[in-house]
Parts: sequence; C-alpha cells; structure tokens
Amino acid sequence: MKVVLLFFLVFILSNNSHALPIDWHGVLGFDTTSIDSYRRLDKKSDDSNFMNANNGGTQELPLGGSGGKDSANWQSYVFRIEPHIIINDSATIKSEWTTGYGRGGRLGDATAQSNEPGFGNALYPYAFNDGSDAIVLNKLYAELYSDTATYVLGRHSAHYGLGVVYNSGEDAWDRFSFVRDGITAKIKLSNFNIEPFWARVNSKGSLTKATRVKEIGVSLVYDSIERDMSFGLLYAKKKSSAANNEYQQNISGTFVNPDTGTYTGSSLGKTDVKIIDVFFKKSFGMLDFGIEVPILSGTVGSVFGTDTKYKAKAIIAESKIKASNSWTFGINAGQVSGDDGNSTSFDAMYLNPNYQIANLLFRYNLRAVSSQDGTTSSNVYDSHIHNTMYAKAFASYTLEKWQWDLGVIWAKADQTAQLGKTSYNHTTNKTFTANANQEDDLGTEIDLNFKYLWNSEISVGGGVGYLFTGDYYGFNNTSSPNKVKNSYVLQLNTAIHF
Repeated sequence: MKVVLLFFLVFILSNNSHALPIDWHGVLGFDTTSIDSYRRLDKKSDDSNFMNANNGGTQELPLGGSGGKDSANWQSYVFRIEPHIIINDSATIKSEWTTGYGRGGRLGDATAQSNEPGFGNALYPYAFNDGSDAIVLNKLYAELYSDTATYVLGRHSAHYGLGVVYNSGEDAWDRFSFVRDGITAKIKLSNFNIEPFWARVNSKGSLTKATRVKEIGVSLVYDSIERDMSFGLLYAKKKSSAANNEYQQNISGTFVNPDTGTYTGSSLGKTDVKIIDVFFKKSFGMLDFGIEVPILSGTVGSVFGTDTKYKAKAIIAESKIKASNSWTFGINAGQVSGDDGNSTSFDAMYLNPNYQIANLLFRYNLRAVSSQDGTTSSNVYDSHIHNTMYAKAFASYTLEKWQWDLGVIWAKADQTAQLGKTSYNHTTNKTFTANANQEDDLGTEIDLNFKYLWNSEISVGGGVGYLFTGDYYGFNNTSSPNKVKNSYVLQLNTAIHF
C-alpha cells in the first residue's frame, strides 16, 4: 500500500510539475563485500557461549550455523531519492525516501532490519529510523525563509563539526542519517550561525507526557572564509519520561532462550542527558586541521538498577596537508572513552556509525554475520567506533578521473577486563566478572582504496583492508585466551548520483 501511495504521489506531482517546480536528487549504489576470517580467530570450533551470561566477556564471535565457515560475503545496495519542491520564494519542501534499513538493504534479503536491540544506554544520543517500513521516510520538512532566519519544520537532519555525533550522512555510502523531528531556526549574524532547535524524539505509546522523549538545544558556529577558520559550541539536553519504553538495555540481563535469542531486558525509564560538543577547524595555507570534543553527562536511566550517571567523551583530531595538485598527506587521531564496568556510572562513548576510520576495524557489526548471539534483528552496518585510542596516517593521490588512498591505522582499547573485577563488554553491552586479564592491542590495519569517475554522475570504486589482529580479540574470559588470526576485507562498489 505504501509503495502504491508513493508512486501515486510521484505521478501527481510530475503531472503538475509545470506549476510546481521539482528538483530530483538521489543516490543508487551497489557493492559486494568479502571478509576472510571475520571471527579473527585461528580456530574452527565455536565456544562463544553468547547465551551464557557468566561468559559474557568473551570476544569470540559465533560461527554461522550450518557449515561452520569463518568467512563472510554479501551484496548490498544504497538507495535514496530526494525530491525538492519549490513552493515560492519563501518556502521549499524537501524529503528523502529510501528502502529498508541503512538506506537500503542486502541483495537477496527481503526483510527490513531494525536497530540494535538492548543497546539503549550505549546508543542513547542517536535517533535513526528503524527501517521497519518497506518505504522509509528519513526526511520530510519545509524550509521557510524570512529576512531574519530560515525555519526548518518537520523531520530533518543535522550535521555538526566533524560529524562525530551529529551526522547527516551526505556521502554516497553513508548508511544513516541523524533524525530530528521538530523545528530548527537558522539565524545568521555576520560570521556567526546560531541554530536553536526543539525535537520530539518519540511518539509511540500514549501521547501524554508520561512517554515523552524530547531534545532541546542550540549550536553556535563562527565561520570565517577570510580567516579560513571555524569553531563552534553545541549544547543539547535530551530527556525521556519514566514510562517511555523505547530505549531498551540489557547490560546485566540474561538470555532466556538460546534457540530464539530472546533475553530479559528493561527500559531505561527516566533519563536526563546533556551533550556539550566543541569543535575547531583552521587552514594554514596547505595545512588543514580540525578537532571535535563531544562530552555526554547527566543521568542515563536505570542501567544498573537505579539512576546511573552518564560520563562519556571523545577527542577526535584530523589533519592533512596538500603537498601538490595530486598528493595529500595526513594524520588523524582520537580517543573514545570506554566503560570500566563500575556500576557508579556509564562511561562508554559510541560515535556516529557514519564516522569511520578504516576498512575493517569498527566498520562492520560482525556479530550480525552469524545472527546467533541473541540480536537476530541486528544489521551488519550497526557499528560504532568505541573504547579506543587510535592513530591513522594516510596519503591520497588524485588524477583527473582516479583517486587512490593508502592508510595505516593503529588502535588499542581504552578499557579492558581486569582479573576478579566487574568489567564491560563493549560489543555486547553486557557486564561480567573477569576471570583473566585482557590485552589492549586492537591491531594494526593497512588499507588501500580507489575510485574511478566513469563520468560526473557515476563512480566505480573498491578497496582492501588487511588487519594484523591484536590480542584483544583473543580474550575468552579464561586463563587460556584464543589465538588470534589476521583478517582482510575486499570490496567493490558502484555509485550513481542523480
């Protein structure tokens, strides 16, 4: 029915386009991905025991059911269509329609997949469409122009700073778009851009204040073209009422049915979380430098059975120098806080899934490959940079139609399990008692990517990443850790912009 309605609207609008100008934009992309040794372990048996709450600390991923293969491959697509309807000089209607979850889906898979269940506390800052509909309305909003401000009303997105937390997903292969249901006023005063906003995050359940989730805040950005410099400050507060059940967490719950993967979870309940996000960008001739520091604080609900403090942060820095018309070199670095398992506060920071640093590290939710760990509705792209300190050196070589990118990424964990202490598994959102010490080495990865511009609208690309796997992934919560194995990924893709 929704597909019929969509085509009906397109037909009607097209027939009246002579009176109502419409600009059509969008992206259609196809890719194929292959990962050798997605488990990153030198073993063929499956001792992951994800259903056993007492062994919740293991980093071992389960095998994919029948066949017991430890490599993975799949094909996927990205599709979004963005009609812009020009009403008059004072108003424009814009929207983004996509199919399924992650702005597309897997080729060969007819089911829409939803966001990570049981991760409500870890992914609290983000609001993405869960993709439960065949046709997904990511954006539908009106822009009203006045002499003093531009007002954005409806379901729209937001991008701020380097895109570490607020990321609108404008690149062709960005799988997510941050959602804001509400109103944003865009006020420009000389070089200052002021954007106060109010949003209703959730409208399920009753329409009373008992289930309300709202976000209110403001961003102030100074942007000077003459000085090649910009800096900004964003402050936002997101509050959830006590009876809201949309944010589910399973940090200390137990799996109750190994066959179906169901678990005992609970809602966060009443929350009051603040985000302060500071960024700075500056160009010094050939050198570009940027830094963003998001800080989360407040209370994030009953994570540990009572009101829990939220204390998470990240420091992300990017730099590059354009040595010539063809060569660019750069170094990126960051620290993303992890949680130590202490029940006095929740300290783990998870970055926006659009913000990635490597072809393999943090790029994919590898638990979704086997779908045996109790999160059967999880998506392979539900992956966030978390619990890490990293550095990346890269070089880019650009010709008229070609671009080649080489990168080397080193990473270590910010928090690890310590013998005899309650610890936190950042990939399963569960606490456990550690029976051994865990290494902090995540590994070193070498990436090579290319993109060929077929023409101005079509690009063909691909990449390879080879991970020298760190001993962090061998942790199995015993005194005899698993032996790790190096892993690599291959990908080819084609994107069409229109």
